[in-house]
Amino acid sequence: MAILADYGTRGNPLQHKRHAEILERLENGEELSISELSREWGVDSKTIQRDFDKLKQMYPGRIERGEDKKRYRKPMSRYAQNDGEMVLEMLESMAKDIGVDFYKKAHPLLERLQRQIKSPYYTRLDVEDIGNKFDIVMHLEKAINQKHEVSISYTPYGEKKPKKYTNVRPIKVIVYEGFWYLLAQHNNYTKKFYIKSISSCEISDTPFKHNPEIIERLENSINVWFSTSAKPYEVILWVDASVVVYFERKPISKNQKLYKKPDGSAEMVLKVTSDDEIYPLLKYWMPSIRVIEPEEIQKEFEKMLLEYLPK
Repeated sequence: MAILADYGTRGNPLQHKRHAEILERLENGEELSISELSREWGVDSKTIQRDFDKLKQMYPGRIERGEDKKRYRKPMSRYAQNDGEMVLEMLESMAKDIGVDFYKKAHPLLERLQRQIKSPYYTRLDVEDIGNKFDIVMHLEKAINQKHEVSISYTPYGEKKPKKYTNVRPIKVIVYEGFWYLLAQHNNYTKKFYIKSISSCEISDTPFKHNPEIIERLENSINVWFSTSAKPYEVILWVDASVVVYFERKPISKNQKLYKKPDGSAEMVLKVTSDDEIYPLLKYWMPSIRVIEPEEIQKEFEKMLLEYLPK
């Protein structure tokens, strides 16, 4: 089963996540401010305004301005649906966005549970369409569940002709920043195969055992740059008080530890397997985050910035 990301490598919630949370929080009686959501999510206020404009267009009568004209709220006359209907409607909308072929297969199943329901939800998953790879993904899912090796035809980046990879041990289908990958072991190495570059997949009769350490590294990863061969190490970051709330609401990793200081700032401790996991985080949140330890990561990041700036 693919792991769909709600947050990008820059730490900001993706559009479908923002829409779902706005609707949920309105249904719970909150009045929402564009400026406050912008600070909370680390997203430009114009993007949040477009979110509200789109939601108002999609769901007339579901969102209105508050009395102060600065906040949005649920109209007083509207009542929320039950949780079961809400989940089914969101799944239906997400299935549409993954791809036409996938939706054709998923829709009849969801329709059985969702008959007579008029969906009020619109979601836009920031993921690429892999509908034409649906059969391959289904083969991979079957092989992962059965723990059987596969043979795949795969075209590496920059090459034109596919290569045959045999004795591939599939671990998980993963999604990072909207791109689909197969995490697998091959020739004693752990690799990430880009799903769209796989042209065929055959399941063999050869069984294998999953390495639990690889699954643990995946579950604790921040982005696709994680390594399954390197030993995890700690990174300590300083977090400005203005953005601490985001990391309190949604930790970016299962191993995240946050230690708040009297001035409102915090030290955030993460375990990573590659410095490359940290750089996207620094790029998005600078200057509100910097590395305290290891110092080499901060120095290398500053070097990157200097090389980027015109001389």
